Amino acid sequence: MSFAVAEVSYWMALGYGVLAFFSPCVLPLIPAFLGVLFASKGDFLKVIGFFVGISSLFSVIGVLFGLFGNFIPAYILTWVSGLVLVVFGLFYLFDVEIIKMKKNPNVWRYKDGGFLNGFLLGGSVGLVWIPCSSPILGSILAIVASGREPVKGGVLLFLYSLGISIPFILMGGFVNKLLNRVSFKKPVWMNVLKVVGSLSLVLVGVLILTGKFITY
Repeated sequence: MSFAVAEVSYWMALGYGVLAFFSPCVLPLIPAFLGVLFASKGDFLKVIGFFVGISSLFSVIGVLFGLFGNFIPAYILTWVSGLVLVVFGLFYLFDVEIIKMKKNPNVWRYKDGGFLNGFLLGGSVGLVWIPCSSPILGSILAIVASGREPVKGGVLLFLYSLGISIPFILMGGFVNKLLNRVSFKKPVWMNVLKVVGSLSLVLVGVLILTGKFITY
């Protein structure tokens, strides 16, 4: 039985974004990001700009990787994408960061209101999540490249960005209070989430390698 899967890929992209939201190296920064985003109370345009900024960044990346896939033979993409998901799933399980973030960005420069500041803040936050969630992002990019369709690649990465930004807005206040009261040691539920996410990456990689998971 094969898993054919435009719909599955879309849900996976959204789910991977949620996993990326809980990246350990980003959680301590969330209070600062929220403080900048909501520095101007009631500034709806800034919130909209934030969504557009982070979504635009990842959508462009998705389109580029979708284009990139057209230059590589399909059988090579199948093996590469499958192996990438298996390896990155293990990386995620053991907290291996592929790209190291040297220093935190100065997001306080975007504390003023308005769409443009929200847009730039969203892009900056997205750049922070790239190294912190590199195994997860690398896995979804492998699927995008194997799909070889730039538009769908952009849609998948747009959904990935929603997986980050929606809980960022909805759960941000709760996470902010929680982080102010507890240490940054991983709670049990986060370890469970990491294990489940890692196993799902490995499983999809194995399915791709065995021809049971057909992207798009």
